[in-house]
Amino acid sequence: MRRTKTRRTFQPRFFLFLALSVALVVGVVMLASAGVDYFQEKKKQSELDLPVNASASPEAGDGSGAGEGTAKAIQKRRLSQEKAYTVTGSDKDGLESSVRRNNLDEVLDAAPRALGLSLINKDAYTDMSGVITFGGGPYRDSFAFGTATVTLKSMQITWQSIIGKLGDYAGTSWTGQPLLVKWKPEVLPTLGVSDIYKATEDFIEVIYPSADGNIYFFDLLTGGQSRQPINVGVSMFGTPSLDPEGRPMLYVGAGLMKKNARGTQVSNYYAINLITNQKEKNEFGGRDYFAYRSKWNAFDSSPLIINDTLIMPSEAGVIYFVTLNTKYDPEKGTISINPGDRVKYRYTGPNYNANDSATKRWYGFESSAAVFRNYLYITDNGGHLQCIDTDTLKLLYAVDLGGDTDASPVLEEDGAADTLFVYTASQTNVQGDGLPQGWGYAALKKIDALTGRVVWSKDRIAYVGNGSYKSGSRSTPHVGRGNISNLLICAFSGAGIPVVDDAGTVSSYTYGGRLVAFDKSDGNVVWSIETNGSADYVSSPLVIYTDRGDAYLIACDRSGRVNLYDAATGGMALCSSLDLGARIDSTPAAFGNYLVVGTTGKGADGTETSPKIYCIKVE
Repeated sequence: MRRTKTRRTFQPRFFLFLALSVALVVGVVMLASAGVDYFQEKKKQSELDLPVNASASPEAGDGSGAGEGTAKAIQKRRLSQEKAYTVTGSDKDGLESSVRRNNLDEVLDAAPRALGLSLINKDAYTDMSGVITFGGGPYRDSFAFGTATVTLKSMQITWQSIIGKLGDYAGTSWTGQPLLVKWKPEVLPTLGVSDIYKATEDFIEVIYPSADGNIYFFDLLTGGQSRQPINVGVSMFGTPSLDPEGRPMLYVGAGLMKKNARGTQVSNYYAINLITNQKEKNEFGGRDYFAYRSKWNAFDSSPLIINDTLIMPSEAGVIYFVTLNTKYDPEKGTISINPGDRVKYRYTGPNYNANDSATKRWYGFESSAAVFRNYLYITDNGGHLQCIDTDTLKLLYAVDLGGDTDASPVLEEDGAADTLFVYTASQTNVQGDGLPQGWGYAALKKIDALTGRVVWSKDRIAYVGNGSYKSGSRSTPHVGRGNISNLLICAFSGAGIPVVDDAGTVSSYTYGGRLVAFDKSDGNVVWSIETNGSADYVSSPLVIYTDRGDAYLIACDRSGRVNLYDAATGGMALCSSLDLGARIDSTPAAFGNYLVVGTTGKGADGTETSPKIYCIKVE
């Protein structure tokens, strides 16, 4: 029996299915031919809780938190790259500046040559993955790299390492922020790390100088020692900086002075070769008689390196601009520097004193400089914000901040207002009018960086101290992004916690700490967290963000606690807390979900304890 042939009809959905199938096959082939295994990389990064792409970091936007990572939102907040911005502020508040080249040249009216240090914006500084200087870059506006995945809102210690003591100093001190870096593939094989790490794709290195005179190196994820500690031989209190070009050279300064071969007390800044793991023969600083405060020349500032020029402020009140002439050959595995001219900037003004009198303004820079275009912003121990033109090394304007200012200035672009803002926080120098004995004011200011105009200023009550230690704010503020793009978060030590009597009147103040979120538009307080006793802050607030722009504040206090808050609501939402058992003066740094911080050698009660470096995972 012959089977009858039937005629098939194809429905439109069949052709749709066929087209989709073909497109899928073509897509798979194209992906494979490009050598991209996105899903494998996504899985790998998810397992490690590390950021897949740094571009996902939330940027300041309209405060909604939605779409903060988009190019449109980013451009909204950034100033035009095509437009030339000029500082018009000219009030120097009585300050004068001068410049010198090397040690023998006469004082010059301007820089001997153009230094070529202009930066369009912070993204022009580096393309390295990680936190490679204090505050992450030239705006000093972030201690975290990438985004985090936060679900449980808890923290756990993943590893810890005991470190040592040198003389009277132990552990890590202020500012003491570690560096966290994922080295570029072409650089990794040249590094002086253990061989296992040269072939580890996900290797992220922790670099941590200590007051015990050593620089420590760890694998962020495992805590394994990536190289032997490098002994510098003098306490280091500040934060180092890596070459932003990705070349394996580290720059770090001494926090104290020691005798040189001639018996003179000096302090130096060191270049550390991360291929050989040795100090370069070139040391900067020493005792500089160009400085008005030549008898003290320590280095707490974290330098910037722009156009292969080291910008290095000192506590002697001099900013050094040193051409490095770096030569790096990744194929041969060699790197060297051959420093050229050392161009020096200094300043003076009414009531400044070289002998560190408690009643005078001190010379010196302990903050780290911030840079936008060819403008450098830095705060000094005498209580001024200085704006300096790096083309001419002339002081353009100065703003009186009301007290010694160790906190670094933080820059924020505002494309909508077509200007740049700088935020500063000062310490408490003098007795405040109308306050009980021993109490004064620390000032937080928002300043138009192009004009020097103070947009708003807010005072906070803090303990005056004994002249050698000042309370107030040594912490660098955090300029909010994502869902806290309306906030500025600041930490205070020796904060005056009001004691209220039965009548509701403030009768006195007690010593404590304070975390405050200010509204960036007017300086009004949005939320405040107050703590009593030793739980105060010199560590700067660290804020990590999720892909959605949700912000989480990590605050380390001097009682030894690490506290995790929902940054939008502050004290209303303490998510988690860890007790590290020793005072924390250092500022933590974060890479994705992992943060690193060190402790001092003292407990909250002042007794000696073992200083440590900790890695903590936020979950």
